[in-house]
Amino acid sequence: MIAKKIGIAKRLMVLIIVMMANYSFAQNNIPPIKVLELRNYVLKPGQRERFTRYFAAHFVTSQIDMGGYPLNWFKVDGAPDNFLWLRGFADMAARSKFLPGFYYGPVWKQYGPEANTMLANNDNVYLLKPLAFSAGAPEIDKAIDGNLLKINSGIAVIDLYIANTKLDKLIAAFGKFYIPAMLNAGIVNYTLWVSEMEKNDFPRLPVFQDSNLLVAITFYKSQKEYRDKQRQLNAGLSQQVEDELRDIITIKNTLILDPARK
Repeated sequence: MIAKKIGIAKRLMVLIIVMMANYSFAQNNIPPIKVLELRNYVLKPGQRERFTRYFAAHFVTSQIDMGGYPLNWFKVDGAPDNFLWLRGFADMAARSKFLPGFYYGPVWKQYGPEANTMLANNDNVYLLKPLAFSAGAPEIDKAIDGNLLKINSGIAVIDLYIANTKLDKLIAAFGKFYIPAMLNAGIVNYTLWVSEMEKNDFPRLPVFQDSNLLVAITFYKSQKEYRDKQRQLNAGLSQQVEDELRDIITIKNTLILDPARK
């Protein structure tokens, strides 16, 4: 009976810690960000729920306090062992200061080893910077509101476009054709990103820096809304534009995500 009560008490304590972490997360204002890490982890089988709780309890406010911002974290549809999260920074200088401070610091020293026991691979990481448009003209490296990525209902969709040697043409096509078609279809909760090509000065955490990459992150109320709006989007593109995009886009990969943070 005593052992059972102790077990219940431990579970309640973990729940309280997670709730406090999420509450603190919600109360912290995220500054404008110029750098985003898209971190898609593969966990050991059956560890995702445990890792999610552990992450929320130990690696949210502790990073925010040091200038790294876990903006959101997700379950990847069709990949039961994947945990994808987004971490923002004010700029590359802030990232360069944060990474050694955190990963050689007391929080990671205390909690990192246990996290690593649940990880199978954590090297699938894209280092990105914002892409925006003003009157159809691209603006790269302009800071955005990190809170745009904190939506915590419905689903998120990440589209990764690789335009081999044609990124400039893809960016131009987005500004001229694709963004207006998205807006006409009612797709308004979105951000765009390209690779940050400044040297990764913390090689302990490797990243992809693909000069041919454009990433779109969008949010929808449900998968049905996503499918409906994609149909509206495609219907709004002329055959000529579709043919042009097929020529420009070498590879497109799509990730559908359910928020893991409740």
